[in-house]
Order: sequence, then structure tokens, then C-alpha cells
Amino acid sequence: MITQQPLHPSPSTALISFSETWHLLGPFQTGTREATWGADLLERIGGFRSLSYNESDRYRSSLATNGTVGWSTLTTNRSFASPGNAKVDLLVRFDNTDWKSLQSVYGWAALQYQGWARGNVTVGGNQQKTVVLYTERVLEFWIDDEHHFGGDFYGYRRAPLVLHLDPGKHQIDIRIVRDVRAMGGVGEPTVSIGLQAEVSEGGLKLVEGKEPQKITYLHPGGIASYAILKPPSAKALRYACPNASLAVVIGLHGAGVETDSDLVRHTFKNAPDLKAWILFPSGVTTWSGDDWHRWGVADTEAAIAAIPEWIKTMGWKGPNVDADRRLVTGHSNGGQGTWYALTHSPDKIIGAAPVSGYSSIQAYVPYLFWHEVDPGIYAILQSALADYRHELLLENGCGIPIHQQHGSLDNNVPPFHSRRLSQIQSQIDCPSEYVELPGKGHWFEGVMTTQTLLDFYAKVLGDRPAAASLSSSFDIVVANPGTMGSKGGIIVDQLTAPGRTGRIKAECDVKQSIWHLKTSNIHRLHFSAEAARDWTQSGLVVDGKKLELLRNVPLAGQWLVHGPNESWEVSCDSLWRKLQRHGRQLGALDAILDTSSRYMLLTSNETLSLAVQVSRNFFQYFGADAEIIGPDQPNPTKGGNRVILSLGSAGLMPATTGRHGTLFVDEEKGFCVRGSNGRLAVYGFTEGLGAIFLRPGTNGTLELVIWGFDILGLRFAARMVPMLTGVGQPDFIVVGQECAWKGAAGVLAVGYLDNSWNVAESSAVL
Repeated sequence: MITQQPLHPSPSTALISFSETWHLLGPFQTGTREATWGADLLERIGGFRSLSYNESDRYRSSLATNGTVGWSTLTTNRSFASPGNAKVDLLVRFDNTDWKSLQSVYGWAALQYQGWARGNVTVGGNQQKTVVLYTERVLEFWIDDEHHFGGDFYGYRRAPLVLHLDPGKHQIDIRIVRDVRAMGGVGEPTVSIGLQAEVSEGGLKLVEGKEPQKITYLHPGGIASYAILKPPSAKALRYACPNASLAVVIGLHGAGVETDSDLVRHTFKNAPDLKAWILFPSGVTTWSGDDWHRWGVADTEAAIAAIPEWIKTMGWKGPNVDADRRLVTGHSNGGQGTWYALTHSPDKIIGAAPVSGYSSIQAYVPYLFWHEVDPGIYAILQSALADYRHELLLENGCGIPIHQQHGSLDNNVPPFHSRRLSQIQSQIDCPSEYVELPGKGHWFEGVMTTQTLLDFYAKVLGDRPAAASLSSSFDIVVANPGTMGSKGGIIVDQLTAPGRTGRIKAECDVKQSIWHLKTSNIHRLHFSAEAARDWTQSGLVVDGKKLELLRNVPLAGQWLVHGPNESWEVSCDSLWRKLQRHGRQLGALDAILDTSSRYMLLTSNETLSLAVQVSRNFFQYFGADAEIIGPDQPNPTKGGNRVILSLGSAGLMPATTGRHGTLFVDEEKGFCVRGSNGRLAVYGFTEGLGAIFLRPGTNGTLELVIWGFDILGLRFAARMVPMLTGVGQPDFIVVGQECAWKGAAGVLAVGYLDNSWNVAESSAVL
């Protein structure tokens, strides 16, 4: 966390204060997580910053009575000022809309809106001041003529903005974005914004919170993280098998919950003697970075990997940990994370207990109020979220004990989510237990240790059975091979067409000892070493073709490949891993979160301010570390994924791999996108033209290129850097000026890159 060094006010210390009266304009329509795409109607007429307060002015709005809204005045809810420090709370509400009527038709989607608030911050004295500004529950704002995107939407207070302000008044325009996931769907749809400004006379420093009874470790992103670890109790050890390695219970916290809190530490106080290790990963942030997806899962894996080191360091004499036997449970957002773990690492999960969890972000608050978008574009954006659409992936959890629990009166995550998932499981012959607690809400004391949950834990964590045999029939559904582990020993390496799920149906002819695999949209797969006995001692038929695995080559060194002649073959050629997308390079733009070290941000002097914004947002929302490399600094040869900012028509910064790619700048024509079929789409240089896309880095890393023809285009492309979940950014996006008010409907091109880093025309709109 960044904090200001202690201030020592003197009589000459400047007084800083916020205005007590603010002017509001709104509400206007917006959809779930749509604000990242722009979609600000006022941009069509020059933006809110170009408007002046006038009580008689009216603006079109689909939410308000008579279809128009005007200006209103807000007096601050709480204002405080002292030498060098000012705070203000804004409680925003709009009474010109019949929210109950809208909600009765459109549900929680109708309780989301956008608007703007204008006030000012005044700096006293006669010298420029360095001001540290905190912007809680704000995503986007302007200070005078400077635009800032990212803010502090979840109220982390981790990475404030540092400003250099001259004496006098400075206008602050704040974009109000109401989001049900972050702010709730019960009661009046208000937005509570917290601003704090501190005059800094020292520097900024990094500080760490107290860490008693924690284990610390390195997140793959190169940052320090922590988890709470509880080894098996003495009583549990008495009933454990001698020399046994015990499973690990992974408890995933909900949104906004700190792992090092009594709420988390006491989760299993009514179950002190579980025959297992109990681990509460932090996910780095209170929102687990990205809802227990790529960033949060990486933290969980690092926490599990740290247990053996703890055992060694502490001289633990009890049972070891079996890191590949996991009982996953979690509450609320952690319940959703439990579904993600179950559907993405099925071979490691021995049981799952999602409690009060939601099924997917799309089902939590539907995307009904997005601005109208071309169906082809909208389909691509939604497909970028398919890896988190658990409803589509439930078949991966078949055969694993599942116990769902939900309160019947839950008004935070309605029980529909668990009911729906339970229903889907019954439709795919995937037995599970579902318990709905009458009269119970979202959270109550002992919610994670009800009697039915205690019975489930005890059953799953009973004496370890003999090595489980492979089911004679199972299905695999893969949205992104880069995040999907093995099921039945099968690991999918690549899909054929990006943006679509791949499927495998495995059935064993027991009498003839032959496995039959039927595939759809699968290009490459292999078998895990742990499954060698199952797959090397049986015959194998894939899509009707009989194959034989190579006996003298390890399973990890041979692949089943769907060739250009639509036939499968066994290959031990590993060169493809140097030339094609694989592993953590796969996925949509959020694949950039899967980094093996700190981020490297390469920038010119002209793009430096946006590089700082991207770096600050990485730190704010993920706790991620980034090093900014200027034009006069040597190009780093090591590090994790790279973010490259380029401006103008002269071209892009060369890729570290030396490969030109199919997205490039032609200094005479414009930004070019070459499809896999050879077709060239050219977007001429115009104001606001920008692009963001992935390209390969060295040693399996990624580069995220952010380009703009002008600063406006660069600034808009930079908005697409993954920050909030549920936005839906595919592999490449070409933006135009109209995105500012049309949102995703204003994009010029959008889509996916195939396994060879070419634009997949079948999965793109050009």
C-alpha cells in the first residue's frame, strides 16, 4: 500500500479544501461493466467537461421521466478540512427516475446508471503543492484539463493519484458509475463517493501491514503476498493414517473481505479438527484481484506451493500436505471462485462446497442496459467472458462431490444462482447436493460450518481411498486451454477456432480396452504423466482414427494433433511451442495478467503519463508491480509480460521476437489488420484512432501493445487494459472516436488471434 509520510504542519502549511456544493447531471443509461468501453452519451456533444451549469438545460436520457434530465445541486454529506488535509463524502442520488418501476421489469440491471458531478478543490498559499488524491468508488475523472482513468472503484486506497497543483481553484469532474456488483442491489440506488486530498511535504513510501500468523510467499507476478495457514490439529492427527499426506482445504473469501481478519480466521472455528491442512489465500487484494480467476488463481497456487517450505522451516513433524488433493470452498465471490476451481482443475479437486455463490457475472447483473451493439461484435465480447461462464463448463465437475448451500432470503446473491446450477447439473447427469436454508440471508455466524457442510467435509476428507480409477465415460469443455487443467489425464493445449468452446467426449470400451475420444473444436492435446497407466495400456481411437502413443517417448513429449487434412496424428515435434500460442499466452486480453514476473512498461516521453496510469491501475487493482522503461533506458532482456505504448503514424515498437505480426501500422495508409485469409483491412489515420492487442514475447511471455494515432486514440485504447472483471476484451480491439459515446458499438475492428498469431477471420469483425 502507498501511504504518505507523516506531515508536520507549520503555520505556513497550505490549506486545501473541497467545495461543499457540487453540480450533478444524470442519470444516463449504462450496462454492467460497460463504462470501460466509453459509452458516455455526453461525449457526443463534447463531453461533460465542455458543459456549464445551467438549470434550464435539458439532455436526453432513457431513464428519466419525460426522457430528459437536467442539472441538480448536491450538498456534501460530510466535509472536513485541516492544514494539509481535506475530505469530502458525496452521496449521489437521482430522484427524477422511477427506479422501482424500472427494476420491476429489468431487475438489478435497471439500478445501474451513469452521470457526472462537478466540484472543485482549492489549494491555498502562493506556491505549487504536491497533492495526494484518493478517489474511492470512482472510475474516471478530470482535474482541470487532465483526464484520469482507473481511479479506485473498489475503495482499495492502495495507489492514490499524485498531482502538482498551483494555488487556487481546480475543477474536478467525476464520472458517476453505479455498479450493483460493487455497490449492491438492495435499497435506494445511491453512489457514495469518497475524496481525500493531502498536501505532501515529504515523499511516498511503501508500507506493509502487520503480518502475525501468516505465511508469505511470492506471487508469480514477483510481488509479496500472504495466506492464512492452519495445520491439522493434534486431534485430527490421532485419526489420520500413519505417514499419510493430508489434503488441503482451500477457503476463498468474498468480495471486499480481508483474509487477515477475524471473519476469515474463524471460518472453521466450529470445525477445528478437520483431517486436512486449511489454507485461506488472500488473492493479493480483497477482491482477489480478478474474482479468483487468472490473478487470484495464480496467488492460490503460490500459496499452496509455499506449504512445504513452511513445513521445512517450522520443523513440522506431522503429516505432509498432498497439494493435488483439494477440497475447495468459499462464500459469495469465493463461492463463485469455487466453481471456477472445480471447472478448471478437476483432476485436483476431491470436493467442492460453494456457499452463497453466484453462477457468473453475466447472470449476477444481466447486460441488458448496454448500448445497442452489432450482434457480431457483441458475440465476440461475450465469448471473451466464456472462461468465467461456469454454467457452460459444469460437465468438467461431473464425478466430483459437490455440496451447494444458499440462504432462501439472500438478497445479495439471490438463491436463483445455486438453484440454476443445481438444475443444470441434474440435466447433464452430474449428481450434487443442494441445501437451501429457510429464512437465512447472505451471511450469518457459522454459515461455513452448518451441519450439512460439516458432514460433507468429513465425508470428503475421510480416510484416503485407494488410487481412484478413471471413469469409463466423461466429458471435457474448454473455453481457454491456457487456464484449463487436466481432466481424466487429458490436457487440451489448443483449440481450432478461438472464441468458441472445445469439447471432448471420452468413452472406454471396457471389453476391448479401447478409449474413444470424440472432439469438437480441439486442435491439440496431450496426456498428463500421472495418467500414464490409464492411457498407455489401452487402445486409442480419436474421431474414428486409431492412434498409437509412442512407447519410447514420455507422455509429456508427445501430442495428438488435428492436422490440416482433418485427421489426427501423434507428434513429438516440440517446435510448435516456439512458434505458436500456448500456455499462459492463450486467452483474451486478460491473458496479460498471467505474468511470470513484474510487468515491463515500455514508453516514449510522449506516452509517459499514460504509462504511469497503466502502472498505477495494475497496482491499484491487482497489487501488481511494474517497471517503466523510458526511451533512453536499455531494453530489458528479462522480466514478465510487457506493455508497450506507441504513438503516431511512424509505426509500432518492434516485437522482441522480431515477428512482424498481422496487426501493424503503415505510415502511409493507417492501422492495418491482415486476416488469416490474406484480406487486408485498413483504418485510415483519423482523430481518435487507436488499437490494443496481444503479440508474442520471448520465452512464452506476452506483449500488450497500446497504440494511438493521437493522444486521444492512445488514451482510449489504454482504457481496455484489463482492470475490472466482466468487461469482455478479446485479443485485439481497434477503437475510433465514436467509442466515447457509443461504447463497444463504436469499435472499428475486434476479434481473436489464432494459434499462429494470425487474425482469425471467422472469429473477428473487420
